[in-house]
Amino acid sequence: MTTDRISRALVICGVPASGKTTFARDVAQELAWTILDLDTLTNPLFEHAGGEFLVDVPTAEPSVRASINEIRYTCLFDTARENLALGVNVILVAPFTSERMFSLAWDRLVSNLGVTPERVTLAWMDTPVGEVVNRMQQRGAARDLEKIEHPDRFLTADVTSAPAVPHIRIDGLLSPTEQVDRFVSDFALAATAR
Repeated sequence: MTTDRISRALVICGVPASGKTTFARDVAQELAWTILDLDTLTNPLFEHAGGEFLVDVPTAEPSVRASINEIRYTCLFDTARENLALGVNVILVAPFTSERMFSLAWDRLVSNLGVTPERVTLAWMDTPVGEVVNRMQQRGAARDLEKIEHPDRFLTADVTSAPAVPHIRIDGLLSPTEQVDRFVSDFALAATAR
């Protein structure tokens, strides 16, 4: 059975502690879309396997042998593709470092979702480095300790720069309500422009 509903995907990217998850939850509630967070879907297994919490290293080409982190993304994409095929709108939350920096990696993401490019929107959580470090200190998670101690290794220019593919910018310093209001407006404008 196929569905006549045209489902869409919103891909929310940004560095850890930039506010992606909070924003995604608020937008999911506003739009009544399903949220699929990489950490929620895969962290228990990732931690059990001894995985390290590192920021993605941006690459245009996929590696020859998949890393644990790439397999985590495969789980996210497969879950999203199943929902999209059923006509369910989804919000994907992860750093998406390679996908936002390289058009080839972005094209692979869209292909992995099994939908046409105009049905996928990228939203980038733009939060200043100092604020990201402050938020990590406040949440006090063990996975952030090394990042707090060495932010220059973790928050490099290639990881914190604006996406190289079309996107909607989310100001990480705005209140959650302002973020959602501005996004919904920008999202509607982008949809009518397609």
